Amino acid sequence: MLACSLGMASCAADNADVTIKFPAGAPQKVVVSHSLVSDMLNARRQADMKIVTDTVDVVDGVATLKLDDRGAARYLVEVSPEVAADFYAAPGETINVDITSMQPLDYSVSGTPLMEGMTELQTATAPIEAEYMALGASAQQPTEEQVRAIMQKYDDAVKNFIKSNPESPAVAYAMMNLSGEPFMEVYETMSPKAKESILYPFVERQAERAKEQIQMEQRRKALASGSMEAPAFTFKNLEGKDVSLSDFRGKWVVIDFWGSWCGWCIKGIPALKEAYKEYAGKLEVIGVDCRDTEEAWRAAVAKYELPWVNVYNNQTDGKILEAYTVEGFPTKAIVNPEGKLVDVTVGEDPAFFTKLANFINGK
Repeated sequence: MLACSLGMASCAADNADVTIKFPAGAPQKVVVSHSLVSDMLNARRQADMKIVTDTVDVVDGVATLKLDDRGAARYLVEVSPEVAADFYAAPGETINVDITSMQPLDYSVSGTPLMEGMTELQTATAPIEAEYMALGASAQQPTEEQVRAIMQKYDDAVKNFIKSNPESPAVAYAMMNLSGEPFMEVYETMSPKAKESILYPFVERQAERAKEQIQMEQRRKALASGSMEAPAFTFKNLEGKDVSLSDFRGKWVVIDFWGSWCGWCIKGIPALKEAYKEYAGKLEVIGVDCRDTEEAWRAAVAKYELPWVNVYNNQTDGKILEAYTVEGFPTKAIVNPEGKLVDVTVGEDPAFFTKLANFINGK
């Protein structure tokens, strides 16, 4: 438990495991919460995280606390109700958190090779993340080249860190920013020293998902080869009538797996509307709403004035998503007039519309 909690005597800095320095205008007290890595790994819901929360005094811009002696944990220092500085630490370690700005939050963590490596990587990738967020917030649809360039820049920064610091315990943290084959390439060549990281159990867990992801991608390529029937489905439309994929045989069909809660799904609506209008008579779009309440689905269809066929996916077993290898949202599938599946695109990728045009125009 944290030793410098509200109502307890202040801890002397030289007896503290963690020292947190604040800039001018620091609060008099700060909330610190933490969860053991072991609990995080086994958690299936928020309650399973067994989060411990405490309030720590800030004296002359400095807060001090003791680490949980039960094991390695992730700690969150709540700078504001919406923003927190975080770090990982194990019993016996000494951590220094230097918060140089509270709004916007800017901080660094030192004291262990893990946290110093994580800070180095975060410093390298922060401008790239800001660039990606700005692109997502832009009113203009990003181009395929813009998205791919940013993603490539981010992957290169992560890989460069791993290559330059092969023995660092922060390699495990860096790997959590990779997926699929790039992740497996690093995983299979990890040094024994890097595997000593307190974050390595997360890497092992991610390796399982990466293998599944690679298998899913292989399935997706086979499924979208143009030789297989698109998986059949029947769902209710806004009027409560059954709508089946087979109803649209003879037309090109885009199946848009989306949800009102998905920001990138909403961002892609204007481009999909343009394609729907451009290929009128040749193309039908079926919007398959997922993971919404029926009320939220109906409200979203009205709010965004979706002109195509809209159906509500009320399946709770996820079979239709598995059938179309949906790993994220939005996912768009293209079905040819013969009912064959010819493409599945995960995410809001501008390249999708180039592929759609090529298919419809026979290129």
